[in-house]
Amino acid sequence: MDKTALAIKVLTDDVTVIYGIFVAIKSSGFFPPAPFLNEFLEIGVDYCDQDGIMDRWTPFSLSSEEYQTVLLWWLTQYPGTVVEGFGAVNWNEWVGVIVRGEMFGYSDL
Repeated sequence: MDKTALAIKVLTDDVTVIYGIFVAIKSSGFFPPAPFLNEFLEIGVDYCDQDGIMDRWTPFSLSSEEYQTVLLWWLTQYPGTVVEGFGAVNWNEWVGVIVRGEMFGYSDL
C-alpha cells in the first residue's frame, strides 16, 4: 500500500474508534499542518485509542505532495475544514489546542 493510501486508511480507521484523536479533530473543523500530521503518522499508534481497537501501523511520513492528496481527501469528507497550526511547535501541543483550546486561549474551539 502506498503512503497516501495508508495515511487515508489510518485516518479513516481513527475516526471510527471511540477514543481516536481524529474523532476530536474531525469535530473541531481543523486539520493538522503537514509536520504535525507526520509526527502522528511516525508514532505508529494512536495513544488516545485507550481500548486498543485500532491496529498499529508501521511508522511513516508523507511528502508534501502526499500530504496534499490526503488533505484533499479529508476536505471531501469534511468540507470547510481549515489547516491551522495555532502557533504550536509539535503534535502534542497542536492536539492540546484541539482538545483543550481554552487552556491555549482558544475559547471558541
